[in-house]
Amino acid sequence: MNIRGFGLALLMLASSSAAYAQSPNSVTLGADMWWGSTKVNEVRREDEKLPSLNIAFEHDLPYLPNVGFRYTTLDAEYMAFDKYDYNFYYTVFDHALMDFDFGIALSQFSNTKYKNATTGKIETFDELTFNWFGKALINIENTNFDIIGQVDFGDSKGLKTTDLIAGMQYRINVSSGELALKGGYRTIDIESDQFKADEPLGKEFIFVNGWFLGAEFQF
Repeated sequence: MNIRGFGLALLMLASSSAAYAQSPNSVTLGADMWWGSTKVNEVRREDEKLPSLNIAFEHDLPYLPNVGFRYTTLDAEYMAFDKYDYNFYYTVFDHALMDFDFGIALSQFSNTKYKNATTGKIETFDELTFNWFGKALINIENTNFDIIGQVDFGDSKGLKTTDLIAGMQYRINVSSGELALKGGYRTIDIESDQFKADEPLGKEFIFVNGWFLGAEFQF
């Protein structure tokens, strides 16, 4: 999976989506580039570029949740993971100036690595975890700018995780849908007893945070 191939698929879908313009259903495709700074046991490590891809399908069918998927990958010397998020959520508040979604997320961690800096020992944490999911959008009145936020968090399978996004987006109406250019800050925090290291390296967690830029197309 790569950003170029995803972008090509996005353009092909956008060019053929005019027929969906009047549909109550919507599909959103997006891609981000995240400039993340890694931190392991309270010690700063490498800076990495992390690609992230997402897709969501929303509808007006009763009782059935909307669904979304997001993929994020990181491969650094002291920590690594592929994170696959499967989101199931409902729109609990829908207003001209604010939307709020709430639901659950199943997060699959694979190709994982935690490297103990004092011993060089490698631990893995390939697990499927249960999390709570929330997403919010607040429109700046009389503009195409929105304040955006998204979070999934939970404590299962020995992993206490938080994945948080906060930022802004600018929406552009096009003939076949809506394009949103967005940017902001993202943080992933993972705590586990597996991430123990001798003092003075600090607490049992791995962490990555930094700015991101991206785009989404909804049709």
